Amino acid sequence: MPSFKFYYFDFRGRGEVIRLLFHLAGEQFTDERVTFETWGALKPQMPLGQIPVLDIDGVKIGQTTAIARYLGHQFHRAGTNAVECARLDMIADVIQEMTNSSGFANFPKVSLGLIGGDKTHIFKTEVVPEIEKYAPLVEKFLLDNGNNGLFQGDRETWVDVFAAESFAKLIDYGSPDALDAYPHILALINRVFNHPNIKSYIATRKQTPF
Repeated sequence: MPSFKFYYFDFRGRGEVIRLLFHLAGEQFTDERVTFETWGALKPQMPLGQIPVLDIDGVKIGQTTAIARYLGHQFHRAGTNAVECARLDMIADVIQEMTNSSGFANFPKVSLGLIGGDKTHIFKTEVVPEIEKYAPLVEKFLLDNGNNGLFQGDRETWVDVFAAESFAKLIDYGSPDALDAYPHILALINRVFNHPNIKSYIATRKQTPF
């Protein structure tokens, strides 16, 4: 197994899905939690000048979905053939498109105090319309796999974890009823977050603004 070092800020944000995948697999990694004070000196060392970044035996890989996809294959949490992998990539791209939308981009910045604005107002006016656009697509993908709360097969994939973390933050930091209209997404969150390895990690995880 390679030696892993993960670079991200000391909050959930875009990097938490990577931590969850390591814990799901029960694999060791160095969780390098970057501060805003140390980020300036570290930034030039990153391939894209941003984080999250995973260092794999000295090779640095950026972009959340690229890292998560790699770990999915490394930890046997991907599709079993090229078509299954492509379908999972499609679902991940939908979720990534949602999280890259302007409302989803602004909400964590306000939550973390990086920009001004009313958090509740931004969630209602900018984030909720994006939920209403993308959540029905994700809900349908889950329905297509039956009623086990996963996108594919009967074992959690990296995309299940990516979706669960992306949507769970909407409840945790936005509104408790944000996903009430989407029972299959709620079931996915419940299944992923109650996996023994992930549940154990979350039980000791400190609270962060996002």
